[in-house]
Amino acid sequence: MVLNDETRALFQEEVLENLAELDGALLELEKAPTDLDLVNRIFRAVHTLKGACDMFGLSPVVGLAHDIESLFDHVRGGWRRVSKELLDASFAAKDRFAAMLAEGADPAAEDDPALRARLKELLRTPDMPVADEAAPAAGAEPEACAGPEPDDGPDRATPRSWRVCVAPSDHGHLAKADPLAVLDELRAMGNTQVRCDLGQVPDLAGLAPEDCLLRFEVVLTAEAGAVPDANALRDVFFFLENQADLEITPCDEALAEPLPAASLAAAPAGAVADWPDLSAVPAATPAAAVAAAARPAPAASRPASGTTPATASGPGPVAGHKPGEAAPDPAKKPQAAARKEAMQSLRVDAAKLDDLVNLVGELVIAQARLTQLATGFGHPALTSVAEEIERLSNELRDNTLGIRMLPIGTTFSRFRRLVRDLSSEMQKSIELVTEGGETELDKTVIEQLGDPLVHLLRNSIDHGIEPPGERLAAGKPETGTIVLSAEHAGGEVVLSITDDGRGMDPDRIRAKAEEKGLIPPDARLTESEIFNLVFLPGFSTAEKVTNVSGRGVGMDVVKRSMDSLRGKIDIQSTLGKGSRITIKLPLTLAIIDGLQIKAGDDQYIIPLSLVEECVELPRERTEASGRGRTIHLRGEIVPYIRLREAFELRGEAPAIEQVVVTRFEGERTGIAVDQVMGQQQTVIKSLGNYIGSVSGISGATINGDGTMSLILDVPTLVASVKRAAA
Repeated sequence: MVLNDETRALFQEEVLENLAELDGALLELEKAPTDLDLVNRIFRAVHTLKGACDMFGLSPVVGLAHDIESLFDHVRGGWRRVSKELLDASFAAKDRFAAMLAEGADPAAEDDPALRARLKELLRTPDMPVADEAAPAAGAEPEACAGPEPDDGPDRATPRSWRVCVAPSDHGHLAKADPLAVLDELRAMGNTQVRCDLGQVPDLAGLAPEDCLLRFEVVLTAEAGAVPDANALRDVFFFLENQADLEITPCDEALAEPLPAASLAAAPAGAVADWPDLSAVPAATPAAAVAAAARPAPAASRPASGTTPATASGPGPVAGHKPGEAAPDPAKKPQAAARKEAMQSLRVDAAKLDDLVNLVGELVIAQARLTQLATGFGHPALTSVAEEIERLSNELRDNTLGIRMLPIGTTFSRFRRLVRDLSSEMQKSIELVTEGGETELDKTVIEQLGDPLVHLLRNSIDHGIEPPGERLAAGKPETGTIVLSAEHAGGEVVLSITDDGRGMDPDRIRAKAEEKGLIPPDARLTESEIFNLVFLPGFSTAEKVTNVSGRGVGMDVVKRSMDSLRGKIDIQSTLGKGSRITIKLPLTLAIIDGLQIKAGDDQYIIPLSLVEECVELPRERTEASGRGRTIHLRGEIVPYIRLREAFELRGEAPAIEQVVVTRFEGERTGIAVDQVMGQQQTVIKSLGNYIGSVSGISGATINGDGTMSLILDVPTLVASVKRAAA
C-alpha cells in the first residue's frame, strides 16, 4: 500500500503509541516478572503493531514482531520464564522497531540478522520444561500456549483443529470489519464449523445498526501440511482493540464434530438454541440470509433446561463470560451510552492547536482594545458588551490552553528506559522513582523539556550515583535512587531531580573553574553560585571523556533550554549525601494574567501569579540605604526596589508611588512604580533574535491601544539589583 502524507502521519502516530506502550510494559514486567497481565499487555502491543505494519506491507517489521509475539506466547503458556535475556532481547527488538519505522516506513527496510538469530535461539530453547501432572504431557503444545512452533524446537506437533471464540466486550469492535469477510478468511484456512450467539441482540426498537452484537464460535480443522498456527488465526482479528475478546485454543480433531453435551453443562439455561450452525452458509452470502439462518428456533422446539438433543451443537465457555453466569443484559446499558464511553478523545494535529492559540491571543488583544475604548466612551451599553466579550474571551482562553495541557508523566515514562540502559552500561544499580506524573504542563513546554531532563539524569547517573562497592563502603544501600518529581506551585510547575549519591564538592568545582579561567581566583561567590558554575560552557569535573559525560556540553544545553522556556534552575547539594536540582517553569508560554504598571513614560507587565498586594508609598515613609529600601507592612519589613532606578528612567517620580509586593521562592519583595493601571490578559511575545535575552525582561506584549509593554522577569530583576548593591 502506498502511504500518502495523511496516512503516513496516522500510521506513525499509532506506531508510536504502541511502541510507548510496549516500552512501558517491558519496564514494568522487569519489576514484576510473574504478572501475566503485563505479559498480555506486551503481547497485545506487539500484535497490534504487527497487524498495522502487515497492512502496509512492512515485512521485516512483521517478521520481527512475529518472533517477539511467539516468545511471549510461550511465557503465557508456561514454557518460558521472564528472564533478563528475554527482556534484553525484547528491548533490542523494540529499538529495532523504532529504527525501521523511523526510516520512512519503507517496506524494503533492512532487517537485523543478528537480532533475528538471537530471537530464534530463544525460541528453540524454552527454559521451563513441563514436568507436573497438571501441565500438558511432554511433546504436546500447552493448551494456553497458542504460539507458532519454533524452528528446530522440541518435538511438539501443531494441532490440526482450533476452537476460535469471539465475544466482543465492546459492541463496536466487530463493526470495524465485515463479519462475513472474517468468516471467509477462516474458511480459506480449512474446514470450519460456525456457530453464532444471538443472545445479546435486542428487539428491533433497541437495535443500533452500526453495532455488531453477535458472538461467534468457529471450530477449524485444516488438512495435513497446511495447518495454521495460533498467530495466523489472531492476524485475522487484528482489528480487535481488546485481544481479551478473542480466545484461541487447540482442540482434539474429534471436536470438529458436534460438541458433546458435557461442553454445554456450564452454559446458561436456554442458551443452546441461541447458537445456530452457520457452517452451511455459503461465502459472500447477503447479511439478510445469514440473519435468517441464525434466527433462534421457536420456543416450542427448544430443548428443556438441562437437556441437550443428540444433534445439538453448542459452545464451550466463551472468553469474557464466566461459566454459569448470564450474559449481560443490553437493556441495562443503552447503546448510546456505550458509544459515548468509547469516544473519549479526538486526535488533532498539533499545528492546528498552535494556530488556535495564536488566534485566541489575537482575540485577547482585540478584546483589550475594546475594553479600553468602552471605558473611554463611558457608554453603558458598550461597556456591558465589552464586559461580556471579556468574560467569554477569558473562558475561551482557559479552555484553549487547557486543551494544550498534558500530564508530564508522558515525558517521565521515557526516562525509565534511559536509566535502565545507562545503569547497566555503567555497571551501577539505580532505581528511578517518579512522582507527580499527573501534573499538567503546556504541550510546548513538555516537548522542549525532554533534552534538558535527559542531560540532568545522565549527569546524576554518571557523577552522582556511586558504584555499588563504593556505596556499600559508605554505608549506603547498594542500589542508588533517583527521584524525578513534579508539582504545581502557584502559576509555575516545579520539577526536581534528587539523588542519594556522592553529592557535589564546592571546593573542587571552584578549583576547576579557576583552572579553566572561567572565574578569577579572587571572585567572591556563594555556595549556590559555585554550584551554578556547572552550567558554564565547557565546564566539567570528569577526569576523562566517556560516552555519557566529560565534554562540558550537557549542562550548558540545560541552561540554554531553561532560558528559552523562561524557567529557573537551582542546585542544592550535600557532599556524601546527594544532590537536588530544582527547575521552575511557567505553566504556559502563550497567555498569562498580568498586572499592568507604569514607570516614567513606559508600561510594564508583572505576572499576576507573583503579585500578593499593592500599597501606597508616600515619600516620607521611605527609608533609604544606598540603593536598598524597605517598607513596614503590618509589622513586617519588606525590601523593595524602584523600577525607575533599576531601568535608569528619566523624569521625576510622583509624590505617591505604588509598591507591588511580590512573592517568589518564599521571599517577599516590593517593586515601586509610578502607577498601577490594572489587571489584563497578556499575550506573550518574544523579544526576537535581534534583541536577544535581556536581564529582568522575559518578553513583551501588545496593549489594546497598539502600544507595547515589557513583561518583567521579577526574580532575575531583583537578583540583578541585589548584586549591583552588594
